Parts: sequence; structure tokens; C-alpha cells
Amino acid sequence: MIFDKISVLNIAKEHSEKTEDWIKDARKKSKTLKALVTGEGFSKELIERISYLESKERAIAREKYAHDIRDVFARVMSKRQNVFDANGTSENIQIKNENIKSEFVDRISNFKSNKSLHRYLSESFFSLKDIDPNGGLMLEYKKENKNFELYPTYKSIDDIRYYEAEGQKVGYIVFEPKVHEEADLKTWRIVDEKTDWTINEIADRFFVNETKTFEHPFGNVPFLILSEKEKTGTNTRLSSIEPILELCKEYAIDKSVLSIYRKQKGFPVHYRFGTHCKPCAGTGTVENDTCTSCNGLGYPKRGDVTDMYILPFPKANQPSLPNKLMGFESPDLDFLEYMDENLRQRERIIDDTIWGTDKAQNSDKSNETATGIVIDHQPTTSKLNQFTDCVEYVDNTLANWVLNFVDLTKNKSEKLYFKSYGRRYILENPDVLNEKYQKAKAKGDNNTILDKLLEEFILSKYKSDPFMQSEMIKKSRIEPYVHLSIGEVKNYFGSEEASKKISFQEFWKDAETSKDEKDLKDEFQEYLKTDILTLKIKENESSKMRETVI
Repeated sequence: MIFDKISVLNIAKEHSEKTEDWIKDARKKSKTLKALVTGEGFSKELIERISYLESKERAIAREKYAHDIRDVFARVMSKRQNVFDANGTSENIQIKNENIKSEFVDRISNFKSNKSLHRYLSESFFSLKDIDPNGGLMLEYKKENKNFELYPTYKSIDDIRYYEAEGQKVGYIVFEPKVHEEADLKTWRIVDEKTDWTINEIADRFFVNETKTFEHPFGNVPFLILSEKEKTGTNTRLSSIEPILELCKEYAIDKSVLSIYRKQKGFPVHYRFGTHCKPCAGTGTVENDTCTSCNGLGYPKRGDVTDMYILPFPKANQPSLPNKLMGFESPDLDFLEYMDENLRQRERIIDDTIWGTDKAQNSDKSNETATGIVIDHQPTTSKLNQFTDCVEYVDNTLANWVLNFVDLTKNKSEKLYFKSYGRRYILENPDVLNEKYQKAKAKGDNNTILDKLLEEFILSKYKSDPFMQSEMIKKSRIEPYVHLSIGEVKNYFGSEEASKKISFQEFWKDAETSKDEKDLKDEFQEYLKTDILTLKIKENESSKMRETVI
């Protein structure tokens, strides 16, 4: 959408008069999401008095001592990092001009604070999408000395007055005005597909600020809405955690009840049989006035009466009380254990809801067959693919806007860069994968299954070290009889084949592992020829020496 001066002034005036209801709803929802995911404003947003069950004073105490549940989201959503760590990522750059290509690669490699575009998204995208689905990412630029600095910014829904959504892109966006109280001036910023407008509002009159209005080079409004999911029939976007929102609210309330129970019951309660206050004879009053000796309690005061319950002595025909004058009442440990287990079960249900698994129903079951390994992870893999689709689109859109900024001569709608995110997710830790690999070897599973399990083990073990990961994958593909020991190779195929496995270990010590896999294979074959020849020469020399001695 492209505005002229008259239309942009009308847009500014229209949106200055009111804030759309869906914007208000989105802001309110964002506060709740922040309270759940980050703990910001947790007690204020989520801890309310439980009517008919809780006194006002106890509700205040629960709100004060309640702990947020950000740890739950850290655990449940941790698998989502696989989107950025998965193997199989590839890039297709069709830029012919080498200078432009070099500048483009440099800008997406140093996208924000010396972080690449990929790393920037891995650290911030999903966390922002969770708490502010109607907010967005926007590309900005400014002139530093003689160069232009390009950088991303996060625009909260609180900073946005309105936008016209077109998928995750927008036709135009209106930001909340900056108020200059001294000059009775408001400054509006409106961005369309061609121009970044600055509008001054003075006494309900609107003017284009020509000195701060300029055409931008992106070809679209350089703003992307964080969430791709719309609530049906509305402009409101849905957070990634929308399916578990109510479950998490209930979890938060129950956890706050448990927290206050621990504190209320954490100290044993002292009790004793009471004795009457002598001045008032246990009535609490003396001549119709409150007894000053016991403050109307009817029994003698002590240091802190709130720490003790005073029990009346039983009268005739009343049930007998403990055969002690005083004692302590301990907290109900069974209830504490029940609540702890209940919260763990709730977390499993939350995890199941997000990832489509059934841990809560099958927490004590496992499937160790090769087929089971695939089936168990299918729901999680499908969900990760959805997350990957979303961030892949954002990555490519931002990157092509960067290219439009770098190359001012190209057609703005032409896409010369595409990044395909990997889909080979590693969902288990190295120890688990190694155990599965060793069991599969012991069972005699075929090499196709063993190759897959070994590769998954390597990918998981060296997940944070891509160079070592690549080297070990190459090694596993080149090493002879990789799934067999030297002794097993000798028993099955003879000494000469076993010697190849021994030779490989020596070859790999000095190999240039950064080379292509095919080149390394060829070099190893040449190494084998030399190594076997040397071995035969040594054997012949040993044989001649033995003959001479004899």
C-alpha cells in the first residue's frame, strides 16, 4: 500500500481518534503471556483471590509468596531449539555481482551486535512470539559517518496504534505517537511500502514533516508480525503457547497454593490447654470493659499468641483430647507429596499438548525397537516442522529485504536468496543414542539401521561443535567395517581386511579432514596400497632373517 500526502494525513487523523479494540485485546493478552512465560507481573496478572475459599488476608499472602512458572516453559519449549540446530540447512544465493554478494553476506553475518541473522532469530524470535504474537520485527537503518547501519528492532504491540495485515507482512503500520508536552506537539510515524512518513499533530491539525520523511529501499513495509496464526474472525494473532494457556494458568494457581501451604505449614503449630485469666475469670471482660490483662482473650497472654492454639479443657461427656498438656501439630506431608506429583503430571500434560506426545499416559513405558524410535518422535518432528516453516519464512523475508537495501538497482520483488532450514532434528541425548546403537549392534541389526543410529549419536554428541561433527561424520563413512571391532573383522574376513581397519586409524591421524569426503576416500585407498606394501616388505625381511638364523 502506497500513500500520497493527503491520504497519509487522513490515516494519521483517523487513527489518532481511537485505538482499535483488537489492539487493546492484544495488549491485554500480551501482559498475561509475559506473566506466564517470563514472570513479569506474575502475581498481579495471575494470582487472584479464590472466592468463597480464601480470605482476603490469605490471598494477599499467596500473591506475595507465589513463584512464577517460567521454569516450566524453559523445560517444555527447550526442544524448539532443534529448529536452529538441525542438520541439513542449505543456502541458495543467486547474486551475480560479487561486490553486492560480499556486502550482503557480510550484513546477514553481522545482523545485530555481531550476531548473524540465524543466531539473532535463534536467541529472540520464539521468545518474542510467545509473549507478543501481535508485535513484530522491523528493519531500521541510520547513517553512521559515511556508511548506513542496518539493524533489526522489536516493536511491541504497546508501541503500535494500528497495522493493515497481509499475512505476516503489513500494507502499512501506524506507531503510537511521541508526545512533546512543551510544544503541544505529537509526532506520528507511518510506514507504507514506499515511504517512512513523519506526521506532526498540533492542536488537532496534521502536517507532513518533510525533513524527516523519506523513501525507504525495502520494497515492502519492513515489518513482520511475529505470529502467523490468526484467531478466526479477528485481527488478533495467537501465541505459540495458546493451546496450553489455560493449563498453565491453572498450573500457576495450584503452584501458588502449594507455595503458601508450605510456608503456612512449614513450621509445626504449638498447642496447649488454656488456663483462665484470673482478673476476668476467662470472660475477657472486667466490668463490661475489655480485660487489660489478656486483651479480651480470656487466657493469659504469652510472647506471641499467633504461634499457639489454646485448647479449652474438655468438660464432662466431651471427647477426650490428647493425654498431654501441650504439643505440636505437624504439616500434612501426604498432601505435599500429592501436590508435588500432581504438578509434575500437569507439566507432562502441558508438554504432551504442545508436542502431540503422550508422556503423561505412558510415562513408564518405552519403545526400543528401531521402528519405535521413528514412531515415538513423529508428533514432535511434525510440530518442529511447523516451527521451522515459520522461522524459515521470517529468515528469508528479512534477508531479501537486506538484499534490497544493499542492491538499490534490483527489482524489489525478485528473490535472489533462499535459505532452506535443516529438518534432521536430534531429540535424544548422546548417552541414550549410544545405548540404542550398542543394543542394535548386539542384536545384529542390519547396517542401514546401524548407520542411522551412529549418525544420530555423532550429531547429538557434537551438536555444539559443527566442525568436529562434520569430521566425525566423514570418518564414520570412510572407516572400513565401522560397526565391527578389529577382532570381529579378522574372524569374519581374515587378517588382510583387519589390517585395513588398523591402517585407517594411522591414516586418519594425519589426514586433512576438511577435505571433501570423496577425496579422503581416494587418499585412504592410496595410503592402503603403500601401507600394505610396506607391511609385506617387512614380513619378507623377517622371513629371510629367520632363514639366515636357522
